[in-house]
Amino acid sequence: MPTPHPRRLAWASRNFRIQTAATVVSGLGNAGAPIATAFAVLGNGGTTAEVGYVTAARLLPTVLLLVVGGTLADRLPRHRIMVAANLFSAAAQAVLAVLALAGDVRLWQLLVLSAAGGAGYALYSRPPAA
Repeated sequence: MPTPHPRRLAWASRNFRIQTAATVVSGLGNAGAPIATAFAVLGNGGTTAEVGYVTAARLLPTVLLLVVGGTLADRLPRHRIMVAANLFSAAAQAVLAVLALAGDVRLWQLLVLSAAGGAGYALYSRPPAA
């Protein structure tokens, strides 16, 4: 009697493993970015008020663009939006990291790059469809 083929688990598929790894890396990056940015502000001689400004600069585009992300995800292929948003966030965070490590980062650069990271996060994590 032939043995039946074992049922393949969902987590064993290549696409599922890639998506899970990407979600973990993206989540860690998005969770760590505000903390790293706060340290960049303080390490550059900034005040606690400036930390608040930079944090708000990340939060405001996130809140405002969640609806845009949902709209785009309804009209375009979801995986392309996710990849583009993650690449955009990664690029903004990489530029911020290079500037911070070089020791020559200005407040306006932190504000712009934080806002870019927040925008990328909003486009990646759109609310679920109703």
